[in-house]
Amino acid sequence: MSFLNPWVAAGIAAVVIPALLILYFLKLRRREEVVPSTLLWKRAVQDLQVNAPFQRLRKSLLLFLQLAVLALALLALARPIVQTTAADEERVVLLIDRSASMNAREGDHTRLDDAKEQAVRLVRTFNRRGGGWRSFWSLGGAEARTQVMVISFADRATMVSPYTTNTTDLTDMIRRIEPSDGRTDLREALALAEAYMAPPTKLTQGMESTPVSAETPAKLILISDGRVANLDKVVLKSGTMELLRVGEAQDNVGITALRTQRNYERPEILGVFLTVRNYGPAPVNTDLSLYVDGTLATVKPLALTAQRPAHGQSASAPASAPTTEPAAETGDESNSASLSIDLPLDSAAVLEARLSRADALAADNSAFAVVPPPRRMRVLVVTEKNYFLDSALSGLPLAEYPFATPEQYESTPDQYESDGQSKFDVVVFDKYQPARLPVGNYLFLGATPKLDAFKPGPKVEKHVLIWWDETHPVLRHVSLEHVYVAESLTLEVPQQAEVLIEGPKGPVLARYAQDGRHCMVLTFAIENSTWWSKPSFPVFMYNAIRYLGSGGAEVEAGAVRPGETLRVPAAAGADHVTLVRPTGAKLTLRPDSSGTAYFGGTERVGVYRVEGGMAGRDQFAVNLEDDWESDVKPAEQVVVDRQPLKAISAIKTATPEVWRWFVGAALVLVLFEWYIYNRRVML
Repeated sequence: MSFLNPWVAAGIAAVVIPALLILYFLKLRRREEVVPSTLLWKRAVQDLQVNAPFQRLRKSLLLFLQLAVLALALLALARPIVQTTAADEERVVLLIDRSASMNAREGDHTRLDDAKEQAVRLVRTFNRRGGGWRSFWSLGGAEARTQVMVISFADRATMVSPYTTNTTDLTDMIRRIEPSDGRTDLREALALAEAYMAPPTKLTQGMESTPVSAETPAKLILISDGRVANLDKVVLKSGTMELLRVGEAQDNVGITALRTQRNYERPEILGVFLTVRNYGPAPVNTDLSLYVDGTLATVKPLALTAQRPAHGQSASAPASAPTTEPAAETGDESNSASLSIDLPLDSAAVLEARLSRADALAADNSAFAVVPPPRRMRVLVVTEKNYFLDSALSGLPLAEYPFATPEQYESTPDQYESDGQSKFDVVVFDKYQPARLPVGNYLFLGATPKLDAFKPGPKVEKHVLIWWDETHPVLRHVSLEHVYVAESLTLEVPQQAEVLIEGPKGPVLARYAQDGRHCMVLTFAIENSTWWSKPSFPVFMYNAIRYLGSGGAEVEAGAVRPGETLRVPAAAGADHVTLVRPTGAKLTLRPDSSGTAYFGGTERVGVYRVEGGMAGRDQFAVNLEDDWESDVKPAEQVVVDRQPLKAISAIKTATPEVWRWFVGAALVLVLFEWYIYNRRVML
């Protein structure tokens, strides 16, 4: 604890306290009176002795009480404040976590509310004016100042305020920080802090070529529940960091995956796949309800056991990437459950899965999916001529599968695409690399897409297939043991690509999705192998077209998470579109020259609707679906650069100035002193 006005209080004390003592030394002037009795002589003598000047003070409870009242009043006048370890720093950076787990309820408020309140209380301990000890002893009599910078972060970091000493503006900006449902990633916040944190340099005499820091490194204070992912990739390059932990709640049940897929043979049947998990310390019984355009369709009861604490893993260990496929069935004795539900749905709709049980985190109690209307798929085949493809596609339940030559495809783009998007559900490129690749789903056979991520290499002759992923939907029931390849390409694929088949020189079949383009690349032509003669080839074509056109494509297009950018196509001729957020707030977006608008503010879960957008692509579902954020139990420790962060205590008082407590104590003593005085007088 320190004082903002110690010298003012000391000056007043030098005057008031001696004055009080003098009052007890003064001799009262008394007039002489004739009395009929000597009963009061004894008390009169005592009063004369007490008021005799220059005599030794006698013990008096009233004097001690009055001195105590004066002392408390003077302490209040000195403006005592609660001191923190950061209060002595020259520069402080506050890192405020506003990710999904910070929306967990702690009574009638959220963790983010607690974090902002703690940040405000910290800021109020800095730069208090009024001639305190620091200002008195600072160099040249100038008041020492603490510069404070505030950064809020979730999956992305935002500069709330650069370095400043203005406490009032800082507190206002901190209170305006908005919540987010994004994931916690500390790396960008540290990079932003370090960009501003680099102290100015100066050249010392005799060391003109060696810059020397003019200021000490800043102290960083992380205000979070400790649920920070990817800590193994976080590096603290300068300064020191401490943790101010907020939050206690652990009870949470969340929907971690929601996928939909129409039945290939019966498009009017919608398959719904969900995963629900209990992250709390107690077993849970709840109901999962499915709503179609707001109307209840079905209810499924769930019984989930308590989450078992992880052994041998730090609470702040990095989390794995969010899954994109529903988890496998785990049985009754599990804290998670996977459900597969078939719904009759013969129209486009918005599907909502909702848990009936309220818990700490509301963001994962609901998940949404935008379901397109049922239809049979249209497949375009771009090839010079291929009997094997014609034979395989003729047995599939397709609406149509026209063939086009490469020259036709390039010369008449309006026939095959519209507004930068393919008109077909799947396009098959046989031994042909197209010059353009609009948004859509593509199967390349003996060719590669013209994307920077793919780098074809020299050809490989006469080989067999070494490994394939039998669990993937594309290769389910596909046998490749006796497939021989006469000639294939070697292929360097991006790190994000999913390799499904391996050959002697690398990937043979790979899947890659980016910017609305979902590509599956096979490095050899069908006729350059024995695969065309195997029963597994038509099965592969069935699986691949089904996956690209209805299943896998919906996985890529539908799994929008908070913070990701929406690609909003505008209707033909529209110069603007209106985006309606889940809260009902509206925002006008301007499309670019290609007729596409972009929106990167998907920070909250829910359904985003577009007014004036392209029909069929005017609704977007944003879901949390993140095990790391749904597990709201605060981390016991946070490890950065292999070192646990030092935990600092939360400030309990709403204001660092505690003079009100001293004033209250002084009033109590005044009442007590009044009671003692009146009791003596009445005796």
